[in-house]
Amino acid sequence: MKQIYLSCLFFVFMNAGCYGQSDSLMRIAKELIKLDNYVDAEKIYHSILSQNPTNNDARFALGLIYSWTKQYELARPEFAAVIKARPMSKEVYLAALNNEIWAEKYDLALSLAESASTVFPGDSDIIIRKAKSLDNLHRSDEAKKVLKDYLEKDKNNLEVTGLLETIKYNNILNSLGVSYTLDYFNNADPWHWADIQYKRKTKIGAVIGRLNYANRFGLTDYQLEVDAYPALSKKSYAYVNAGYSPGTLFPVFRIGMDYNRKFDNAFEASLGFRYLDFGSSNVTIYTGHAGKYIGNYWIAFRPYVVPSNNDVSLSGSLVTRRYFSVAENYIGMQVGYGSSPDDRYRLLTGLNDLRLKGYNARMSWNHIFRKSLLLNLSGAYAYEEYFTSLYRSKITFDISIYYLF
Repeated sequence: MKQIYLSCLFFVFMNAGCYGQSDSLMRIAKELIKLDNYVDAEKIYHSILSQNPTNNDARFALGLIYSWTKQYELARPEFAAVIKARPMSKEVYLAALNNEIWAEKYDLALSLAESASTVFPGDSDIIIRKAKSLDNLHRSDEAKKVLKDYLEKDKNNLEVTGLLETIKYNNILNSLGVSYTLDYFNNADPWHWADIQYKRKTKIGAVIGRLNYANRFGLTDYQLEVDAYPALSKKSYAYVNAGYSPGTLFPVFRIGMDYNRKFDNAFEASLGFRYLDFGSSNVTIYTGHAGKYIGNYWIAFRPYVVPSNNDVSLSGSLVTRRYFSVAENYIGMQVGYGSSPDDRYRLLTGLNDLRLKGYNARMSWNHIFRKSLLLNLSGAYAYEEYFTSLYRSKITFDISIYYLF
């Protein structure tokens, strides 16, 4: 109701030709912004500037609207004009810096931060934005030096200290980890699974090498796997997987690929496939996912489609995670139907395994300690078909430990 009143008041001012009432119009625009009505507020500022191009309050507010609504290219000249008119305004410099950082124009942000530093030497807000720009330009050593130099003068600045720790953590390039899984059945001996993996962050994306071990049915087998996550653009990346095993518990060869894309409103999706070669037979599985961040929660659904002999087998899983202070700290829940080729603990020895029915649920807990030790614990229950129309219960316990360095 208030928004309708303010919008009507704005149009009354305009239609009455009250162009000199800039103070009243500015107050209306500010109230409209509080109601997230940026469209009418923008019209007001344009109207004021058409009558008085030197009104820097209106120009600054217009730049803020452009920046908040992701019109970064339009915001840039507005902020530049106000900085020229008000070279001693820290507020304008910070708004302009935020605009370039949000626009991911880190080279422009760095240049602007350098200029701001000459006007506000030693200012923590400017230092923080300069360090963020350097870090995003892959100049993390310089970013850390800027922050360390500042902390020599002000050791109690928690924001600067926190950013320094974040940059140090984000630039950890290696991790080494081990995992162990134990499956209990109501009608069979336990199964054992273990792996050791090494992960390396590179300029094009993360690469993981893994050695898997399985002991089931009185047999022991090994598998070598490689995962890669090459970046394709700012909003897309690929997933590539390849594996080989000389034994009988794993597929002889496996290949997987996904194209992942990030969209607006914290939405992500992918399309891809998995190819499994069992020696005497092979199968291609089509997959993808759709997921969205809602506050601190991540919700995603991934289906698997297996076409064969004029028939189609379907399976899938729904994942929910609740994140805490950092991305590595979360609790998760997963429910699924059928068999998944991405569940490395469920060994698939042929096409028939993918056709078997089943229901499963998993709870997991992930936590990082001292920014160098990552621990994951999970437990799962499954009611699964192991032969046609024959079902059994399975309880699974997992533990994974990774050292980051």
